Amino acid sequence: MMKYFTYTNAGKLKLNFRAKMNLLTTGLIFVLLLLSTFLGNGIMILLIHHGFINAGPPSSQIPLLIQTGIISIIIGTLITLLISHLPLKPLHTLVEAIHQVSTGNYDVKIHLEHPAEFREVSDCFNHMTEELSCTEMLRSDFINNFSHEFKTPIVSVLGFAKLLKSDQLTKDQREEYLDIIIEESRRLSELSTTILDLSRIESLSSLSGQTTFSLSEQIREAILLLEYKWSQKHLKLDLNLEELDILADEALLKQVWINLLDNGIKFSPEFGKLSVSLHTKDGTCIVKVQDHGPGMDQATSDLIFTKFYQGDTSHQSEGNGLGLALVKKIIELHRGTVTVESNTGKGSTFIVVLPL
Repeated sequence: MMKYFTYTNAGKLKLNFRAKMNLLTTGLIFVLLLLSTFLGNGIMILLIHHGFINAGPPSSQIPLLIQTGIISIIIGTLITLLISHLPLKPLHTLVEAIHQVSTGNYDVKIHLEHPAEFREVSDCFNHMTEELSCTEMLRSDFINNFSHEFKTPIVSVLGFAKLLKSDQLTKDQREEYLDIIIEESRRLSELSTTILDLSRIESLSSLSGQTTFSLSEQIREAILLLEYKWSQKHLKLDLNLEELDILADEALLKQVWINLLDNGIKFSPEFGKLSVSLHTKDGTCIVKVQDHGPGMDQATSDLIFTKFYQGDTSHQSEGNGLGLALVKKIIELHRGTVTVESNTGKGSTFIVVLPL
């Protein structure tokens, strides 16, 4: 019996969708039976009144009752055929919309008003198609961006490898071409590693093997690992790191700081400043990485942690749209949050909050 009821947020019992549909169907059948009976009897009375049928004595009224029943059945069948599609019309609309989605049309929308459950189904369906449309757009962009990221270093490696076959090259030229091949190979290796890391981390639902380590020391190590990048741009580093230990997955968090710092370095102008801070507040630790680069508009900020999304569509800076998606997934696995504060022309600040 309880399968027909659900509890509201206030703890009260209410009929669920299945019960409402059963009541609707039962009520419809009952109304159709009454209607067909009344109409059948009414027609028989008219036929008797106008002399088309002779009622006769009571003993001869049995055939009359049979005739009335037959007429009622016919009328009931016709009425059922005419109006039975009405309760199922919303389902037909939903099925048709699902067929369109299955063909790749993610712009389809449905608008069901009554009952409330159909309205909820309508809202959920429309939200689903919006998400699918967004995912499809990002997938398409990723294919374009990904092919560009892979093709560029491959073409470079191929071109300079062909040049190295020439006997007329000087030693300096050979060294230069070999350095380019090494650098482009490194880019391919980093891209492949990032994709594999993201695929591995996305399959995780919980963390295992957490250890206690110095978070401030780990951030300093990440900064040193990227020294060759920020020193080439002559960046000034502003560090304000509170000394603290944290229980977390050391290897995964290291990827977070490397990705955030690398992102800040990439978008910082030459001779600019990169600020990194770490402090505690209300049982959490807060890490901020601030650059003074071009910044982002609100539309870009809303999508910056989305997999495959790249804010720089011109490809003037290195990137594949996977690094920040990786950061978000790792921080969520640690039950933390990562956000960005940014304005066009005023730089960006990435804020990581982790529980202690």
